[in-house]
This record gives sequence, C-alpha cells and structure tokens, in this order.
Amino acid sequence: AGDCGGLVFPAREMASLSVKVLEADLRAVEELLPSFPTCEPAPNTHLFASLRIIQSCGSKQCATFVKEHTLKPVWEEEFTLTIEEEHSELEVVVYNFDTGGHQFVGSVVIPLSEMESG
Repeated sequence: AGDCGGLVFPAREMASLSVKVLEADLRAVEELLPSFPTCEPAPNTHLFASLRIIQSCGSKQCATFVKEHTLKPVWEEEFTLTIEEEHSELEVVVYNFDTGGHQFVGSVVIPLSEMESG
C-alpha cells in the first residue's frame, strides 16, 4: 500500500508507468528563444529532460543524462515511475543545463488518463 499524506492507496490501485525518452529536435526554437543557438555544433548547449509525475501527494521526479553541444539530443533512456493516483499527470521539461540556473527550453504535460495501458 502507498501512504500519501494520511491517505492510503491499496497496492492494487498503484501502477507503474514506463517512459522512454527518445530524442528532441530543437533547431526550430529560434522563434521562441532568440538567444538560443540554432545551428550545429551548438557549443553552449547542455540539454537534459526532466520527468515528473504530478499528483496531490507530491511529485516523483527523475532526469536524463545531459547531452552536450547538440540541438538534436538522443537520450534513449527508460524510466519507471510509480503512480499513486488515478488522475496524475506526466510532465516532461527540457532544460539547458547551467551551473548558474537551468534555462527552460520547453515542456509538455500529459494527463495519464489519456494514455493507453500496455
């Protein structure tokens, strides 16, 4: 059973979500992020994707490895996330890694209710 702020979800209601982060193509972000480089090689790019399950009892988060000097990062990384609530969402955010603070590149939020099982 999962414990979430005093609420208990029976083990049969918990689920696992397998997510495979494949790749991104950021060559067209010039319109959205004018300061972002738009040609290869991109020496100041250090891209990674952050995955987060959004649910009322808190979020579960993980991230890909950083891919450097490219606007077409290929991650091919797989994650298994535990879902404790039926109406959770998967958020994927791409950042440009920077020691002074990560630069937001783009994101998507997918309601898990819209995903197919299997």
